[in-house]
Amino acid sequence: MRANQRARWLITSLVLIAAIAFIAAPSSAQQELLRITSPGSGSIVHPGDTVTISVSADFSVEKLAVIGQHPLGVGQVLSGGAGIIARGQGEMRPLQFALRIPKEIQPGIYHVTAIGRISGGDVESEALTLDVEKAQEPSRIWTEPALLQFTRTGDSIPVRVLGAFAEGPNEELTKSTKTTFTSADPRVATVSSSGMVTAVGHGKTTIQVHTPSSDFSVPVRVE
Repeated sequence: MRANQRARWLITSLVLIAAIAFIAAPSSAQQELLRITSPGSGSIVHPGDTVTISVSADFSVEKLAVIGQHPLGVGQVLSGGAGIIARGQGEMRPLQFALRIPKEIQPGIYHVTAIGRISGGDVESEALTLDVEKAQEPSRIWTEPALLQFTRTGDSIPVRVLGAFAEGPNEELTKSTKTTFTSADPRVATVSSSGMVTAVGHGKTTIQVHTPSSDFSVPVRVE
């Protein structure tokens, strides 16, 4: 029972530390003690993949774990430890963790951080970004809502992009790096890289949604 309680406490502590790590950037001194060496930041991975994360950790780093942004979870130790916890073995002996990408994850950018404990407190690496994308392209895309109507300028409405695939269920593609948005007339409405449409002036225009395989046009009216 005590062992289970300690394990639950440790996992809870690591999750809380991870939340802080995504908000506050680690110092250069921390990065010298602990850093993710591979894969490279921005690497493209697919749902269902298992990614090997290599971590260089100083001998002073104890209770080291690799934690991904929800829903990625916690990496499993492949070398230098057991379960989810490892210990630093110096720059010449990088540690390896296996991080599984959930099959049901939405495409987009996710962050992974190595977090450890030293005598002076906690230490974390610079966050690694993983670009999770579907292996196949959608056969068609559409948006929700399919039509945007504004009654005053300055208002904003988010657009969700959905895609149909030959294999598997429909997927949301709004945050995919392969999805881009453009406005046919920014004097009437603008659109952000995340699909947020803002009314600028009276009139009509369209928001163009692009993926490598499909396009969709969203009519916009600002009264």
